[in-house]
Amino acid sequence: MTKPTIIPNWKYQKPTKGGHRGLKKLLKYVSHRESPRHRPVETEARWVDCGLGSNWKEVYANAGRFAGPYVLAHHLVISPAPDLMLLIPEHIRQELVREVTERTIETWHIERGLAVPEYSYCLHDRDTDDDYGLQQLHTHIFIAGTIDNGLGERQSHRVNREQVCTDRGGLNRADNLHRIARQEFEQILDRTIGQEWRLQRELEAARDEIGTRFNAVQEIER
Repeated sequence: MTKPTIIPNWKYQKPTKGGHRGLKKLLKYVSHRESPRHRPVETEARWVDCGLGSNWKEVYANAGRFAGPYVLAHHLVISPAPDLMLLIPEHIRQELVREVTERTIETWHIERGLAVPEYSYCLHDRDTDDDYGLQQLHTHIFIAGTIDNGLGERQSHRVNREQVCTDRGGLNRADNLHRIARQEFEQILDRTIGQEWRLQRELEAARDEIGTRFNAVQEIER
């Protein structure tokens, strides 16, 4: 499949003055974002507390408490493909995005041999920027910068490039974020709507390849 079924993105804030300012600004932004393309999400449904807090102020305070020497907090965005989400009954879309978010975050840490740290996430509902304007449900996830080692101590853990990239063989690794997100989302799709969506994606990929070859021939003939 040439088109990814889901796109995760990972970044982090450093435990500096600038990092603290950046994290606070980002948390307020995801909590109160308003734009013509964004639809409001009910307050009680917006934030999901998985140990880091139930609103941006709690998340900010706890991130400071759990900060390590290198990472104040990790920030991820998980966004399922809008065309595939259209196949999901509307009344369960938000819950499905929450499920794939939690399964991805937890599996990503387990595959890296780590305990699952405190995290919280905020649900967004927006339209895509293209001419189609499809609904694009996605989540912003904030993860503690350190992890409890079970002995009352908190430790920092490095995120390697191969664990968050799609090149250099990253997708072949069991602990790769993109691989895990796709695996979890695709399993949920199979369970929810069956496997017909896979054939649809294969046909789209074939059409894209034919279109690319046709354009290349046209360019040569010019």
